[in-house]
Amino acid sequence: MSITRRQLLLNMTHTTLVVAAGAGGAMSFVGGSPAVADSLAPDSLATSAQSASAIAGFPFAPPLGRFIYTITRDGNPIGTQKLDFVTDGDDQLTVITDVEIDVRMLGLSFYTFTQHIEEKWQDGILQAISSDTLDDGEERKVDLHRKGDRLQGKYNTKNRDVPGDLIPSTLWHPDAIKQKSVLDTVRARQHQVTVTDKGEGTLVLPVGEVAARHFAFTGELNRDVWYGPDGVILKAEMKAKDGSIIRQELLDRP
Repeated sequence: MSITRRQLLLNMTHTTLVVAAGAGGAMSFVGGSPAVADSLAPDSLATSAQSASAIAGFPFAPPLGRFIYTITRDGNPIGTQKLDFVTDGDDQLTVITDVEIDVRMLGLSFYTFTQHIEEKWQDGILQAISSDTLDDGEERKVDLHRKGDRLQGKYNTKNRDVPGDLIPSTLWHPDAIKQKSVLDTVRARQHQVTVTDKGEGTLVLPVGEVAARHFAFTGELNRDVWYGPDGVILKAEMKAKDGSIIRQELLDRP
């Protein structure tokens, strides 16, 4: 595949855009009342759901159900991302991310990207993560499992051994904004990041007008992410090498 084609998506090896990119909470909210603004403080992104019954051993209540995002390039639809949160008993949570991208020009498919990620959490700790990525025909596989305080396994045929406390680059976890490094879900590498709080505002999305707080991830992962007061990722975007803007916006939620 030519470099020109790859430039369309700024190495779109992980749209999780969040975001993964990903999504966070499941509570709806509208507008910017003082109560909502107060809840957008950075610390509250990790704690706003603590009053709810925590599941899977988390100190916060993870979302449940399916979150659907639309992905656009300079405003033109190119794909979708689905994020499913599934519990198995009181202490286990599986987070499934599915991304499908198809960039078309003159009716012809110019670039395709698909990804399936599964995160296995137990007692609030990431126990295993796997991903299958097809990047315009190039296959990438990750399979990591916890061994003590490490996550070990394979990226394709290469061995991988990374710290076990890394937050995946799906970025749905509220502690993502506190990290200095994250786990790349495409090649199972540790990516150094700096997270900057860019302040609060209001977004107009397919789900309505919503309050949000903007964080910028820079370094080996570059992404702007807008979280709601309950921690849900509402929007994420990144700039491609050709200057185009790849954007993800929440389309539907439980």
